[in-house]
Amino acid sequence: MSIIIRAADLQRDRQAMMDCLLRNRERYEPNANFVRRFDWAYCENPHGLGKIWLAVETAGDRVIGFTSAFPRKVIVNGETLVGWNCADFSIDKEYRTLGVAIKLRRAAKDCVDRGEFAFLYAHPNDRMRVVHEKVGHHAIGKMVRYAALLRLDRITGFLLGSHFLSKALAGVANPFLRLLTSGGSGDGTYRFRLVQEERFGPEYDRLFEKVRLQHSVIGSRDTAYLNWRFLGNPLHRARSFRMEVEGELKGYVLYFEGRGVAHVADLLVDGKSEEMRALMAGLIYHLRKTGFSTISLRLHNMNPVLAQAQQLGFRYRNDATSTVIAYAPPASPHAGVLLEGKNWFMTVGDRDI
Repeated sequence: MSIIIRAADLQRDRQAMMDCLLRNRERYEPNANFVRRFDWAYCENPHGLGKIWLAVETAGDRVIGFTSAFPRKVIVNGETLVGWNCADFSIDKEYRTLGVAIKLRRAAKDCVDRGEFAFLYAHPNDRMRVVHEKVGHHAIGKMVRYAALLRLDRITGFLLGSHFLSKALAGVANPFLRLLTSGGSGDGTYRFRLVQEERFGPEYDRLFEKVRLQHSVIGSRDTAYLNWRFLGNPLHRARSFRMEVEGELKGYVLYFEGRGVAHVADLLVDGKSEEMRALMAGLIYHLRKTGFSTISLRLHNMNPVLAQAQQLGFRYRNDATSTVIAYAPPASPHAGVLLEGKNWFMTVGDRDI
């Protein structure tokens, strides 16, 4: 049995790739959103078309696995580079012990070494982390999840039913939660708003131009990317929590809702600890007021926002931790910066899609 690795053609191999994903990924279902997600992720990214490597069993010319990479503009010490955000790694079960994973990973690494893209990064699970390390990729931290409990109404309603006792218990407990998870609307310096953006406007570009030099490594958050990633996404359409000063955007949190939980997809703020704390405190205050029960926050474990979130009452959850890896050619002048986790400003919005 011979298995070869070859580059895919997005049109010709599209169905074989989708079939492989459906065979091996429980998160996907064969519906219109799945098909739409494929075209959106691979063909509509403003930073470029997706790149795919197929593992093909030559005897039957059958696709038995593949991996992908989505182009991503990243600012490294003020310079814009285009790297690869690795995604959609999928191999049929009967081939997972034959070194196929290493061959696929090495194919992507070889392209970076040849200069097709400046670097790559990924968020593998523990099993795949070993494969990344075997081909020479480097761990630069972990993605971690923290949560802030805002209200008990949904929890007591689920446990006790929607009647007087559950409402009374929540009414007694909710004030104590406000002590544990402290939020506030500030001293009047900032104006906060919860909005559903139809399109991200030029104020988001102006904000990113200010912030892009405040971090050594940060993925582009211009409006072209934000509109595609968070409003064009067929799986989730994000809402925006805006922090403004004198009418100008100072920071934002993008989130989507699921069963009373606000899942933070991305955030950005102009400033350091004080501004980060104000943004997160405002988020807690306004989402609690709106009726959300919980805020779920996934970030790189070295993201500076995390320290402020912890001080405000966010608590670690051990159900969503994964490794972050990166690779840049040793001769690259950017390798030293890219391979040091503390240099990255990374949120779950920087992950594969």
